[in-house]
Amino acid sequence: MSYIVQTRNLTKTYDGQDVVSNVSLNIKKGEIYGFLGSNGAGKSTIMKMLMNLIKPSNGEIEMFGEPIKEHSFTYLKRIGSMIEYPIFYEKMTAWENLELHCAYMGYHNKQAISDVLEWVGLSNVSHKPPQDFSLGMRQRLCVARAIITKPELVILDEPINGLDPEGIQSMRRLFKRLNKEYGITLFISSHIIGEIEQIADTVSMIKQGKLVEETSMDLLKEQNTEYIELVTSDPKKASVILHDQLNIANFKFVEGQAIRIFSTDVPQASIAKALILKDIDIHSINTKQTTLEDYFIRKIGLNKIDK
Repeated sequence: MSYIVQTRNLTKTYDGQDVVSNVSLNIKKGEIYGFLGSNGAGKSTIMKMLMNLIKPSNGEIEMFGEPIKEHSFTYLKRIGSMIEYPIFYEKMTAWENLELHCAYMGYHNKQAISDVLEWVGLSNVSHKPPQDFSLGMRQRLCVARAIITKPELVILDEPINGLDPEGIQSMRRLFKRLNKEYGITLFISSHIIGEIEQIADTVSMIKQGKLVEETSMDLLKEQNTEYIELVTSDPKKASVILHDQLNIANFKFVEGQAIRIFSTDVPQASIAKALILKDIDIHSINTKQTTLEDYFIRKIGLNKIDK
């Protein structure tokens, strides 16, 4: 198996405290790799270490099959990146910013500038300077800069931050296109779990600088079990019926008046009949499947995920 990025026990320590601790990532060539974690979990720090912007305190990084040392830099020509807040030459136009980046990278293709501006939806404002852009427009321009040379690897830190729903959908299509048509490997961090779920081949989860899990989306989908969600006016009384009369032990209470029943071998009709006979109102009863968000919250132990 060909890996484009591998880290082994990657650690970064500030003032005696590990902000990244023994993280081992394995990003395969040609995949979309989703990197999930809350604010301060260490996502941006890891991306900066991959780009040699900050030095690891311990551990190893291998990019394109070669170890990254303190003074390594030639490998950076094979990467496009967007990490944290986008920085531009504020008084130059969007077009001029991209043109300057291409010159810096030794990539001379003016058509590519037109193409990426169209891809990210900025063709009509290419003559304007970034200082006049909204956060979402700056994000789009930064993505354009990261992908313009069609590098082998694109590292994107929260690329859809500040975008409206239409912009998010547009970026999702773009990432899939870059991956499928151009064979570009994408390493994308996000706190928006549903977006990663729709595009990623592999996903990893980080909490307080420690890697919780790294697995394929296909395996996650196989593991995510079906359940019956019951919403009733009296969940406590309903739980007694489930346990004592229907011999269902594998269920749990969730927010509001809902119960999740994981013993799906008992038909919904039997559950509904037993409750109705005991005069327990049923607002709804449906078969559902756990999502990546459910799985992530369960693994990380959080009630919500935020940036």
